[in-house]
Amino acid sequence: MNKLFLVTLLLGWLGTVAYGQNQDAGAAADSAQVPVVSDTVPAKPDSLIFWKQGVKMNINLQQVGLTNWAAGGESSFAVGTVIEGHMNYEKEDVVWENKAKVGYGVIRNGGGGNRFEKTDDLFDLASKYSQKFSEKVLMSTAINFKTQMDQGVRIENGGTDTEKRILISDFMSPGYLQASLGLSYRDEKAFTTTIAPFTGRFTFVLNDSLSNAGAFGIDPGDKVRSEAGISWTGGYKKDVWENVKFQTNFNLFSNYEKFPNTVVNVEAGLNMKVNNFISSNISSQLIYDDDVIVTRSDGSMGRDIQLKNVINVGFTLGF
Repeated sequence: MNKLFLVTLLLGWLGTVAYGQNQDAGAAADSAQVPVVSDTVPAKPDSLIFWKQGVKMNINLQQVGLTNWAAGGESSFAVGTVIEGHMNYEKEDVVWENKAKVGYGVIRNGGGGNRFEKTDDLFDLASKYSQKFSEKVLMSTAINFKTQMDQGVRIENGGTDTEKRILISDFMSPGYLQASLGLSYRDEKAFTTTIAPFTGRFTFVLNDSLSNAGAFGIDPGDKVRSEAGISWTGGYKKDVWENVKFQTNFNLFSNYEKFPNTVVNVEAGLNMKVNNFISSNISSQLIYDDDVIVTRSDGSMGRDIQLKNVINVGFTLGF
């Protein structure tokens, strides 16, 4: 029954988007039948007036070189990059928001013969289509997809100065697809939120070894897990000082069969702009998922809060 509900929800979302596009196409056809006479510069096409888009790329480098350093320590080299883009459309009663974020980073400790280890890996796509009841209240349908691009490992001491590398994640292991239908409220200058009582969530584990182990809440041997529930998503942004911006996003999901158990994903960050090319970012992310078993710092395993903190100073390019 859950799978039938989720398929119906996805088909409804696609139909809503198609309906909105047909409305725009029909409006464009009607306007084409009306002759326009102008003795000035021709008006810009709708696609240029109502679409807003942008891309930002941040590159971070860090190198520590030590030779005969009496105080001790270890040389290291790290590089990371984050690319973010958005493409939003708003005309009359239609709002269509699309965004993407891709991040990857590695670090090598010691000499050139050592491995590079992954420090960041993110692939995130989101699209939300809305019809306005008013400028602040909208009916929204949204889809969000998240995964990673590279393998993740846990390093254990194998004894006699050897390391044991254990695969714990991979591309589409996990992957998450969430589709929802609900009511949105927005204050364009600061706050947006959506409560969606009709939400479908799919968890993918396509790596055979991880699937057979039942990783990320999948039944051993399965590749996909489907859930039906309620979600609450949103974000807040504020200019704290000149050239200093605070932004946070959250995504909460609760499976109706396990309610009120909730999957929590919260991100917060400060962006400090030095000039048009140099910036600093401080970000934190908190995740809690009752179906994910993690290895704690003391070596024990169980359900627990996942935390990631990142401080970056690097070059930023905007388009």
